[in-house]
Amino acid sequence: MGRWIAIGKAPGWDDLATFTDELKATTKWRVDPRTTITSVIALADGRMLAECHANQQADFDAWLQQKGWQVESVTPITHLARTGEIWQVG
Repeated sequence: MGRWIAIGKAPGWDDLATFTDELKATTKWRVDPRTTITSVIALADGRMLAECHANQQADFDAWLQQKGWQVESVTPITHLARTGEIWQVG
């Protein structure tokens, strides 16, 4: 399973209510049994970061398109640290 991070803008997601509506329900971030949007971060400059864990990048790309993201880039993640745990990906 791979991981990718996207940088871009999602129209309206700078509003907390819209952001919440777009992501709160499990069905909004659990795309299918093998594709999960693990985090979305709203930056102060209006851009968003989204991380996805999936079999293939195409699954993440489809989610970004469905959500109306204006994508600047999608990049594979090679390794990461989160709350003291370290993972090598890919």
